[in-house]
Amino acid sequence: MGYTYLTKAGLHKLQDELKALQRQRRELIEEVERARGLGDLRENAEYHAARERLQHVTQRLSELDAKLTQVQLIDDLPVAQDEARIGVQVTLRDLQTKDEFSYVLVGSEEADPQNGKLSIESPLGKNLLGKKKGERFTLALPKSIVPYLVLDLKRST
Repeated sequence: MGYTYLTKAGLHKLQDELKALQRQRRELIEEVERARGLGDLRENAEYHAARERLQHVTQRLSELDAKLTQVQLIDDLPVAQDEARIGVQVTLRDLQTKDEFSYVLVGSEEADPQNGKLSIESPLGKNLLGKKKGERFTLALPKSIVPYLVLDLKRST
């Protein structure tokens, strides 16, 4: 399994989620035990619902644990200032529409394009890696090809 690239804020968010899920798991274990005490398990809807929720929480806890053991903080990574890399804010121009927009390149766990965070595993993110200021490139989408120009690169703050 590869690294989980996170900002410090992203790490804290995952750690908070982990703590909340651990509390929820303890509560669900108690709920399963209470429901088990209600009688026949074959027809005990409360028991089956609690077990299913417990299974989902346990699965997410396992996923988070695996991710948190492989964390690489991007805030402190040494990155080249002249090319698009994780932790760098990239300003682009869509050469068809002339729209300009900026994204900080992040790991998939923190991706939030509506709020300016683009995963390096997304099609655009993959295509951006290694690009330099002033470089043109195209992104092949299922129904079109979009030309872009890299306007600016700067270390995310």
